[in-house]
Amino acid sequence: MAKKKVAIALQGGGAHGAFAWGVVDKLLEDGRFDILGVSGTSAGGMNAASIVQGLIKGGNEGARATLKDYWKSMSELSKKISPYALDPKDKKNKYYNLDHSLGYLLMGKIQENFSPYDINPSNKNPFGDFVKDFFDFSAIRNNKERKIFLGTTHVKTGKVKVFSNPDFCSDVLMASACLPFMFQAVQVDGEYYWDGGFIANPAIFPLIYECDTSDVIVVQVTKTYREELPKTRAEIVDRLKEITYNGCMVHEMRAIHFISRMIDEGKISDKSMKRMNMHVIKNEDSFKGLNLSSALNTDWDFLMMLHNEGRKTADKWINDHYEKVGTQQHSLDEGMFKDFV
Repeated sequence: MAKKKVAIALQGGGAHGAFAWGVVDKLLEDGRFDILGVSGTSAGGMNAASIVQGLIKGGNEGARATLKDYWKSMSELSKKISPYALDPKDKKNKYYNLDHSLGYLLMGKIQENFSPYDINPSNKNPFGDFVKDFFDFSAIRNNKERKIFLGTTHVKTGKVKVFSNPDFCSDVLMASACLPFMFQAVQVDGEYYWDGGFIANPAIFPLIYECDTSDVIVVQVTKTYREELPKTRAEIVDRLKEITYNGCMVHEMRAIHFISRMIDEGKISDKSMKRMNMHVIKNEDSFKGLNLSSALNTDWDFLMMLHNEGRKTADKWINDHYEKVGTQQHSLDEGMFKDFV
């Protein structure tokens, strides 16, 4: 049976990206999907790089192994360097938020008053050193079959800058994950960049134009909907971040929905306009009880919990929607765009 060609778009979200790891792990294990390209931002960018590198070197099983190796290695490194240690009592009770962590509370106060240029003037970054050693940048740069797209925010203009295979290097990967209150802006070819999540989380348009498929699977890790009204300062900040991190994706999905509808209704006949089949894999119940402080929690048990939730969610999605991949059934029916339009 021929594999169904797809492209994958991965949201950023720090440790919450382990959910996306689980989703992709299940898609790879299933074996019926041919992943032509991956677009990612921040943690989604790290996932994207792991997927593409693994596919190049060892096919689906290579990608699965590289993803696991990345997350395990990152968790082990964080034990040594991260101030965001989970409170032991919280770990025992499987409470994965960091709002009881002294390190998290202290860093929050420091970041309210000092920038990364004050705190770390020499710009030392052990995680950046890890990234340089972990990824094979030349292998991804030189590969034309498995495409990668990394979204960043151009600091001067506030516009999205998407880097692809020919640009792939450690600075580009770190730029995609550069949270401006934690890290100094990353310089690439004389220009400065921040985390792409502010303007492209993730960028979908490169997959439309550059990948030979009409099916894009978006893996969403940021909550769209919250029933409760945020009232505390922390709750308000969290909700504003969720709205911001989802906002750019909402705009892109609206545009895709509009074009798809015009094509379906025969109002657009321009062959240069590509009719897309969009799929979203998410499970907001998997993040129940979590606030955004948990996005900095790199405890291995927590990451594995999210990974397992991602696998279960992907398994259900495959059972429910596999037959619609490669068709036009899934884009405009079944409320596919209900969270975006």
